[in-house]
Amino acid sequence: MKAKSKTDPRIVRSRQMFRDALIELIKEEGYNSLTVQKIAARADLNRATFYLHYRDKQDLMQQSVNEVFNELTQSLHLSEVNPSGFNYQTEEPHPAFLRLFEQIGLHADFYEVILNEPNLPDFTGRLTEVISRFVNAGIDTVAPRDDQLNVPREMLVSYTSAAFLGVIGWWLKNDRQFSPKYMAAKTMLLAIKGPYAENPFYS
Repeated sequence: MKAKSKTDPRIVRSRQMFRDALIELIKEEGYNSLTVQKIAARADLNRATFYLHYRDKQDLMQQSVNEVFNELTQSLHLSEVNPSGFNYQTEEPHPAFLRLFEQIGLHADFYEVILNEPNLPDFTGRLTEVISRFVNAGIDTVAPRDDQLNVPREMLVSYTSAAFLGVIGWWLKNDRQFSPKYMAAKTMLLAIKGPYAENPFYS
C-alpha cells in the first residue's frame, strides 16, 4: 500500500504565517481595509508566495475558516456528546465539552476575530452552525422525543446555541481568565441545571 504523502513543512509554515498575519491585521485594521500586499508584508513573505497558496484575501480567509472549523468539528466527536458523562458532585466536565473549549482556546485570536469582525457575518454563521450541531447532539441524547421537551426542539437548540456563543465570546473578551476545564464544567451546568443553586421561582 502506498504511504500517504505529507505536506511539505515549508508549505505548512508559510500558510500558518499568512493566517497569523491575516488575523493580526483584521484585529488592527478591520477586514475591508486589508490587501494582499499588507498580509504578505506582515507575514514577512512576498506576494508571489501568497499567490502560490491563495487566489486573494477572501480565499485565504475561507481556507483558514475551513481548516479551523474542520479541526473543531473533528475534535468534538458529536456521537459521544452525552450528558451522562457529567459528574454533578465534582463538576467533572464531559470530554466533548472540554474539547470544545480547548479548541476555542487553542485558536483564541482566530475565534475572537470571527465573533467580533462585523464584515465577516458568513463566518460567524459557520461557527453558529457548528455549535448548533453540538447542542442538538446533546439534546438528542437527553430527550430524543419532542414530547419530552417543554418547547419546540428548534427553539431550544437556537436558545442554547446562542447562550454557548455568548459564553464563548465573553471568555475570549476577558482573556480566558478561566481554564477550558472550568468553562466546560460551568457551561454544562448552566445548560442542564440552570444558573441557580436553588430554584427561586418555586418553593
